[in-house]
This record gives sequence, structure tokens and C-alpha cells, in this order.
Amino acid sequence: MHKMLIGAPIVLLYHRIGRPKLSSLVAGQYVCPGLFRSGLDYLTSKSWRAATLEDIVENRCDGNQFAITFDDGYQSVYEHAYPAMVERHMTGTVYVVSGAIGGINEWDRRAGDTREPMMSTAQVREMSDAGFEIGAHTVSHPRLTLISDDQLEREIVDSKHALEDIIGKEVVSFSYPYGDRDERVIEAVKAAGYKYAVSTKLGVANLDGVFEIPRVNVRWNALGWLLMRKIWRARRASGTAH
Repeated sequence: MHKMLIGAPIVLLYHRIGRPKLSSLVAGQYVCPGLFRSGLDYLTSKSWRAATLEDIVENRCDGNQFAITFDDGYQSVYEHAYPAMVERHMTGTVYVVSGAIGGINEWDRRAGDTREPMMSTAQVREMSDAGFEIGAHTVSHPRLTLISDDQLEREIVDSKHALEDIIGKEVVSFSYPYGDRDERVIEAVKAAGYKYAVSTKLGVANLDGVFEIPRVNVRWNALGWLLMRKIWRARRASGTAH
């Protein structure tokens, strides 16, 4: 197990980049493109530096550094976040629901939420070629603690293989849908050959090990000072605020 720095690095979690849709059941997940860009600029203006998730896992970070992650693989990430990050010489990790590539967010639609297009195969490959890490987020976005062992293996293993076929690289990172996990799920992720995994627990990347890395969930109101307050709360939750 890697030992990570106490209190220093944080991992940001984004979902949808775009104007909030009030009709959505998860309207708070939308972050306006301008707000996304200004949030990155605010952090860098406060002497925070962008890092990769691998840098954090491998303990190559010092001082105030942040990694950027996106769950689900929405097309809006490709359209808005990707160019903004390239412009700032940043990369991130996109956790893709492999069965939704080129389609829509069926798991949200089944719950009555709004339809959102997902990234295409070509877009996933382009972001990977540009230096972004592509991680797995299962095949169909289920609650992993509620499915059988066979289903669990298929969701975790098949998504890894499908993404590897697209990008031509090993997929080593996993994100638990809904943050839903238990020991059985974590052991299945390890057995599938992943090297680290992220959760939705609030905190800094230092306490729960590399298969339950906490993140800071960035939402619609992520103005610079509000984002910093959430980061401070993450440090406080982890006992590292000062």
C-alpha cells in the first residue's frame, strides 16, 4: 500500500459541465463552463498546482496540489472541460461508463432524470491520446453492493477490458458508482487488476488507502471562495485542517 501525504493533495469530483437544468433531479451536478474555468484559475491564483491522480497515488505531490476527476463520461466534459484544461496545460481522469459510450445516461433516465449525451468512442480515445487518464465506472452504473457476485465481476472486469480496447492502454483506475462499496466490492476491484479507486467520501487523499480515495464533490455554486471552503471542510473531515 502506498503512503500518501498528510493533508496536502485533494481530488476534485465533477459530473456535468454546462448550464444547470432545473428539470434535472441532480441539478446541482451541473457546473457552468465559465465557473469551471474560473475555479481552476482561482486555485492556481492561490498557489495550488494541478497534479494527476497517479501523482497523488504514487506520493509524488508536495504542498497544495489537486487532481481533477469526472464521473460518468458526459459529452459536456469533452465539449467544455477538456479544451479549458488543455488551454491551462492540465489533464485529469475521466471515469467512463463503458456501456453508455455514444449513448445517453440510461441509469439516470430510469430514475426519471433528464437525458444527457455521453462521450463517443472517438472522444474517449482523443482525450486519452491527449494525456487524460481514462478510468472505469462499470458497464451500466449499478449499485455494486446490491448485485450478485457474477454481475459484480462483469461490471468491473468487462468495463476495464472494453475501455482498454478503445484506448490501447491499461486501465488502472476505478470509480464506484454512487460511491457504493463494501469489502466484497473493494476486493473485486483489486482482483480485477486495478491499482487504485476513488470514492465519493469527503476528505483529502491520505487516510483511506488507494482503493477508497476521498474526493471533493464540486457542484453548481463552486465560486472560488466556496470551493476553497469545501476543500477546507475536506481537510477538517480528514483531521488535517490547519
